Amino acid sequence: MDKSGADHEVRNRRIHKVGVLVCEEVSLASLGLLMDVFRMANHVPGPHRFELTRVSEDGETVRHPDGDLRVDAGVEALPGMDLVVAPSMWTLGPQAVKHHPRMVAALRDLPDSVLVVTMCSGAYLLAASGRLDGRRATTHWLLAEGLQARYPDIQVRPSENLIEQDGLICSGGSLAGVDACLHAVQFLTNRDTARSLAQWLVTDLHRGPQSRFMPVAGGRRHADKEVARLQGQLASRCHESFSLEEMAATIHVSVRTLQRRFLAATGTTPVQYVQAVRIERSKALLESERLPVPEIAALVGYQDRVAFGRLFKKLVGMTPAAYRQQHRLPHAS
Repeated sequence: MDKSGADHEVRNRRIHKVGVLVCEEVSLASLGLLMDVFRMANHVPGPHRFELTRVSEDGETVRHPDGDLRVDAGVEALPGMDLVVAPSMWTLGPQAVKHHPRMVAALRDLPDSVLVVTMCSGAYLLAASGRLDGRRATTHWLLAEGLQARYPDIQVRPSENLIEQDGLICSGGSLAGVDACLHAVQFLTNRDTARSLAQWLVTDLHRGPQSRFMPVAGGRRHADKEVARLQGQLASRCHESFSLEEMAATIHVSVRTLQRRFLAATGTTPVQYVQAVRIERSKALLESERLPVPEIAALVGYQDRVAFGRLFKKLVGMTPAAYRQQHRLPHAS
């Protein structure tokens, strides 16, 4: 490119200012990941460029447990940003809220024109600001119950990998932050730029719901030994059909008592638990076997392939065939 062409490109650059929240609770992996995504975006051909500003509560160096983190500004710089990103803080979201009230207040007072992205537990800071009240949000599925309990006015959706509503973008587990950043790039630029960036990152623009990585519904620990025994029987014989009456008889209770105790112990109903176990078993078969999908459906208790496919897509976020394509083991027989 000659000098005149280079000068023209500089004159036509569109700079998008990105404020990155930094505090002692932040995950260094998440912080580095998001900064790398936007730095790589600056190498994608086109006029769009991203200017990163690391922001702490007071503009001073952050004394992180893993080493000091240099910053560029305090929270007073946030209203001038086009995008503000809260990295993951893993399990330290509540502590971050407690220790950084000015950061929470700054998020609360941001102009609506400023796009906000939260990665994993970074959602706690935005939740504490009140801006997620009445809205849908997500975080890592393991932290979703705690976020919902602390902020009951938010509609927490742990199965979702990415939720965007009114200029607020929340993402699931830490690596889902890449999806959130790509979504923000598309929001600020265009789909072609985001698609090119995704190709450079060797990922997809849309990777499906977080539910693909969540454990079996009802898999949490509990102290009800009879319900646990029933769960073991249902899991080992998931291909068989069990009525609620048969399940109740197994632990010598009424159907009503069964449903109440099962829900209290596992957080799900007996029917939902059986469905989840069957789908988990079908996922393992799709990964390791070459059997046709109808045969796999039958092996886990579904004679109706259409019903199986519908349930599979509802719980996993993709069809059985698509799941097999993505997750087939190299040595599958």
